[in-house]
Amino acid sequence: MEQPPTVIGLLRRLVGRRLVGVTEARYWYEGRRDGDAASLLHCWLHFAGLPPVMAHGCGEHLLLEFAEPYASYDMQEYGETRVGPAQPPDLLAAYAGQLLRNVAPIQGYTSEPSVGGVRLRFERADLVVASFADEWLLTPGPVPRELAAYLTVGDWLAGA
Repeated sequence: MEQPPTVIGLLRRLVGRRLVGVTEARYWYEGRRDGDAASLLHCWLHFAGLPPVMAHGCGEHLLLEFAEPYASYDMQEYGETRVGPAQPPDLLAAYAGQLLRNVAPIQGYTSEPSVGGVRLRFERADLVVASFADEWLLTPGPVPRELAAYLTVGDWLAGA
């Protein structure tokens, strides 16, 4: 599976580093937010020794880049975006503090070479982060069986 070299280079730099924290941008309306994946707009993975890695989903593409989190903002009658540390019970909070042992890119349901997601192998569990049909897919373990026809996991970047 062919992948953009800049994204693969970024992913390779993460392997062997500890995830020291996660920052999330979430949509809130009238003091409430939807569930874990439904309210997530962006996330930043903070690995030791590197700038934060921002993840942005767009269709079947997961855009990854080194970027600092932005500030929370109010959209008046349309709600607000709150930016802050990931908190339990949200899934991303459970991975903070773990060492990233390996990463495999995931090809989304598109004909062009791009990263649709990643399978992150941490010390205690795997995590899939993908953009699918303009929605976030956040799930522990492998890609769910019902989505395997649409999300193809590539080779581990640091070997098996």
